[in-house]
Amino acid sequence: MREIIGMALALVVLKVHGERISDGHCVEGKCFAIQTDSLSFDSAQRVCQDRRGHLMTVRDRKSANILAKLLNGTSGNFWLGLRYQCSHSNDGLKGYKWVTGDNASHYINWESDRAVCSPRCASVSQKVPRWAERPCDDIIDGYLCEYDNIDYCQPLSNGSAVVYETPFGFNANELLQEIPQGTIATLQPQRTKHVCFEGEWLHAPWSCEFVDGGCEYKCVGSIPDNTCICQPGFKLDINRVTCSKQDACALGECEPVFQVAHAMSSEDCKPGFRKESGICVDENECESAPCEHECIDTIGSYQCSCYDGYIQSTKDMTKCMMHCPFEKCPAECDPNNNNQCNCPDNFVFEDDIKMCVDIDECTDGSNNCDHDCVNTPGDYDCLCDEGYLLSDKGKCVREDFDGSGSSTPFDVSISTTKPPTDKPMSISSGSLLAIMVCIVACILLLVGLAHCTLRRFCQMHNYDVHKGQDEIYDFQQMIIDKNSTELSFPNRYLKRDS
Repeated sequence: MREIIGMALALVVLKVHGERISDGHCVEGKCFAIQTDSLSFDSAQRVCQDRRGHLMTVRDRKSANILAKLLNGTSGNFWLGLRYQCSHSNDGLKGYKWVTGDNASHYINWESDRAVCSPRCASVSQKVPRWAERPCDDIIDGYLCEYDNIDYCQPLSNGSAVVYETPFGFNANELLQEIPQGTIATLQPQRTKHVCFEGEWLHAPWSCEFVDGGCEYKCVGSIPDNTCICQPGFKLDINRVTCSKQDACALGECEPVFQVAHAMSSEDCKPGFRKESGICVDENECESAPCEHECIDTIGSYQCSCYDGYIQSTKDMTKCMMHCPFEKCPAECDPNNNNQCNCPDNFVFEDDIKMCVDIDECTDGSNNCDHDCVNTPGDYDCLCDEGYLLSDKGKCVREDFDGSGSSTPFDVSISTTKPPTDKPMSISSGSLLAIMVCIVACILLLVGLAHCTLRRFCQMHNYDVHKGQDEIYDFQQMIIDKNSTELSFPNRYLKRDS
């Protein structure tokens, strides 16, 4: 089922919210749509390519009839997928080629047979249905896109009226016979919803990851236990996707009116009620227009909601802010000035395609993540490596062994010779204290050992000095005695001679 949702999410990116689409048609595995946004040829081609298509090719009479149908009721000029290549050709296209890179065509409808070698492209209009040549840089009224329609669904065959919201930006009714994959169908009058995927219809609520499960208010849970819920004061309809205002008073869950003895003013009533003829009745707070977009009155209170493409502000629930759940969304432009456009927060406006493009905070260095960063539309998420827990502002703290997830200032990371992908080791405060005690003991032991060694060396040195002095003294004494003896010999001899 996850692959289904992945494909559906890829398709929903193609949806065109807020862009001006006049009409569309699908036949024989192709879909065609006309769009009334003023762009140059290259910009129009990029928009079509962003939705996995290209500017429309008209190769035969059948596609020419579809073109005439799409142009019906329009005004202005629209780009086709023909560009001049300045090559001599006798194939009828006068040196032009389709944006698909070929010049195969069984249908020719030029306004003029004259060929001019210059950067020109082809356009059409309802007033002049023939192919007109004009500079490719011209900003004209719109363009036509062509898409491959693979794995389409057959119409929902239950005899009820149906509205199809296609991923190519146009809506259709039960006359559409080849329903594109990713189309959301709403059956009337029950308002049940289905989505087309790989040729089959899936009943809402589907996965909450795709268009909020088709729920009118909010989708919760995961497959197969996902369900739609409603805002307070509303109940889920039998179709399991839409919500209706609930009469809580009929269920005995409220007090819309109640008698107050000797009520002198509205201050005697509960908040959200006012005094009226001695009776407290619910006050309609929506009359004072407290909400920026839509206001829903409830018993004793009110709730604000936002239009499509907006969400409630987290700072002020009465305000709405632009919201885009995709990487690209159409910009909100002034209908009288296409250069005045707005985008949601953390999106940047690209003027050439009139789209809001998400800023990737994970690559531009603006994120505050300690470990891993995952970009999301309009924001980013921080992830921590195994063994760490995410704290405030993207910081990762090591999880304690007891699973508390707390950390102390004594948590120390020790570098190792392991590769950078390995996790760093950590030492608790107790282990750190024991290591410090051992280090101090070793230092003291080494100091003591050095002291003893030095003392013993000094004692041996003193002994050798004293011993040497004694030997010198004895040697000197021997010399003195010998000299005394030698000096006495002449005396003896002198005595004998005398």
